[in-house]
Formats: sequence, structure tokens, C-alpha cells
Amino acid sequence: TLAALIEQMAAVVRQHGIACELLADGVAEGVVRSEYANFSCQARIDWINPRPEIGIVDLKTADELDSFEMAIRAFGYVHQLAFYRALVAQVSGHVLPVHIVAVEKREPFRCGVWRIAPAVLDQAQAQNEEAMTELRRCRTSGDWFTRFEELRVIDRL
Repeated sequence: TLAALIEQMAAVVRQHGIACELLADGVAEGVVRSEYANFSCQARIDWINPRPEIGIVDLKTADELDSFEMAIRAFGYVHQLAFYRALVAQVSGHVLPVHIVAVEKREPFRCGVWRIAPAVLDQAQAQNEEAMTELRRCRTSGDWFTRFEELRVIDRL
């Protein structure tokens, strides 16, 4: 059953030393609202630990952990977490560290923890803010470009 699956995954997270420490104290599903980049924004953050060296913890499930670092990039998790970090900083005045706890959705239910480097989050935040500026420009002008207007050439393997 789904409940049994969730219990198995939760047990593995509790047994993982680092994950357990990250989730030992804090607030689950905390909602943060703020004006950011001239937009009214909101985020529901999986976990915020009050210890300044831990900060934001995002929980993810994965088919398998071996390729999870590629999934972090492919699914835009860094940009999502940079957005969360920026909103929290806007509200609290503190730039927090960011961690991801991922657990496999099937046996052996391995669990892993990643910390996103501040420089990577800074880059993603700049890209987020650029995208928000473009969104505002599109809404104002009514011109919704796709970034695929020009011919593209594949010239390398």
C-alpha cells in the first residue's frame, strides 16, 4: 500500500545520520510570502531548520539515487531552491544554506543528502530574477517570445 511505502521511506530517512540531523528540529511545510523582484511571491518550504548552518531542507523522492544529481539539474531543483532561499532572505534578512534529502521510491530505499553550494544558488537566483524580468516585459508588451524564433544548428556531437 501507499502508506506502507511512505513508512519505509520515512524509516530510511530517520536512519540516515545526516538526514536525521537536518530534520531533527524545525518547521515543516512553512509558508513564506514576500514581494520579490516586483512580484508577490509565495513558497511552501518542506523544512526550515532554525540552526543557521542547516537552514532550508527540501525533501525529494527518486527512482534511484545514482542519477539523482542529473535529476537535480534536469528538474530545476536548484532554481526552485534558490527561489526559496531568496524569499526567506527577503523576509528574515538571513541567507540560509540549502540541503536536499532524497530517498528512493523502491527497494532498497536508499537515502542521500546534498548541500547546494552558495555560488550555485547565487547563479540560479540571478537566472530566476532575469526570468522574472522577462516575464514582466512579456506581460507588459504582450510579446511572448519562445527563445526558439531563430534557426538552430547542431554542429557537434
